Amino acid sequence: MNISIKRILLINVPSRRGKGGKMLPMGLFYAGSIIERCGHSVKIYDPYLNDENLTKLDNGDYLELEKILEDYPPDIVGFGGIASSFGRTKKISSYINKNYPNVLQISGGPLASVYELLLTKTYVNLVFHGETERTLPAFLDRYCNRLPYSDIPGISTISSTGEIHRNPLAPQIENLDEIPIPNYNLLDLKAYHFDEVHMITSRGCTNRCSFCYRHMKGYRQHSVPYVINYIKFIIEKFGIKRFSFSDELFNANKQWVFDFCDMIERENLKISFRTSMRADKVDELMLKRMKDAGCTEIYYGQESGSDTILKEYRKGVDVKTNTITTLLTRKQGLNCPVQIVIGSPSETPSTIRETTEFLIGLGDGDLSINYLIPYPETLIWEYVEKNQLVADVGNYLDEIAHWGGSPVLNLTQTPDHIWRTWSFQIKSDVKLAILKKEGKMLKYSFEWIATKIELFGYSVLPEKITRFVRDMKIYG
Repeated sequence: MNISIKRILLINVPSRRGKGGKMLPMGLFYAGSIIERCGHSVKIYDPYLNDENLTKLDNGDYLELEKILEDYPPDIVGFGGIASSFGRTKKISSYINKNYPNVLQISGGPLASVYELLLTKTYVNLVFHGETERTLPAFLDRYCNRLPYSDIPGISTISSTGEIHRNPLAPQIENLDEIPIPNYNLLDLKAYHFDEVHMITSRGCTNRCSFCYRHMKGYRQHSVPYVINYIKFIIEKFGIKRFSFSDELFNANKQWVFDFCDMIERENLKISFRTSMRADKVDELMLKRMKDAGCTEIYYGQESGSDTILKEYRKGVDVKTNTITTLLTRKQGLNCPVQIVIGSPSETPSTIRETTEFLIGLGDGDLSINYLIPYPETLIWEYVEKNQLVADVGNYLDEIAHWGGSPVLNLTQTPDHIWRTWSFQIKSDVKLAILKKEGKMLKYSFEWIATKIELFGYSVLPEKITRFVRDMKIYG
């Protein structure tokens, strides 16, 4: 039996600079709900809400955090984020330890992939790996009763002599319907100025791409009735009828998708939603049913226009399938952004040209291109370690947090001055091809000249200058 009720402050640690990372911290909603069910008090601090561009936070202004710590003195502080949140976690952790040395610091979620750095370079005392529906309650029970907790499955700790112990993962929950709907009231949703609510209908994926930093094993999905009740709850509670299903994979089970669409119509739920799916598990009938049920946008993560690169990414899908599915989706009147990741070890100017031709074939539409970012505990990270490409992991993660999907680490055999032009080159070539196809030759001529000038700048100017220019375009 607990001897006291604890106050626990959860911090959503930004993983990148600027407001681009502002989104509902679903992981902390789930963790906070677990804490509440254990009978404890919980509060979430999200720096984005009152410091959208992170100007104050990144300049060491912790006045907002200080006020929270004074008004809500926690027994435990928990950090959530991803690997590139490490640098800010380190700074915030140091600040808390300096001013509140008796507060226990813990961490979890994807940020746990850098557990060794957290345990040795910050004041984090304990790291949770994997799902916490079972391990977090076990920890809280032992902590509150002043019992040892270092043997709990799925956690990492550091001894007084500096030795790190990582325990095997706890068994995953087989029936996701056992998990209650997370408490969205832990933050003011209106403060995010979103017209939609993020929801999770499944955990895991049927594939493991080489760059994926999420580490759920296997694939599990809530039942259709659970998800429908979840949607009704959000509508009744917040009056929001637009949803973003933040699953890694929404369409692993074709029949589940059809049952979901059928139940939306039977319950007369006038909603709209967007989601992520696999391109090889889609057909025209599924797309039509989803559109009729309110779907407006689907992400497939096409990643590349080269089968060589797709195989290296372990996508389990080819360019032909991506092309057919993307065009079929758009034909149904659904928005289908194309997401490209460049810079895999096997990437060459030839595969970049394949990707360009792939995009030209898809025609005009939303397009994002990011350079491959290897994160610790991903499959591609093994290549980084084998080739000793990162000397200081902490500094590398800080650079990722600063530059985002811009070129940071060249994994290819192509010289840097060419490699870092690839994203611009692809976008420019696609834009020029579309202008030419549309017969807009005057605009085409101006764009062609501007492209050549900028490419020349990439080749002769120092990297710091070209990064500054790109930085101004992204964040200016």
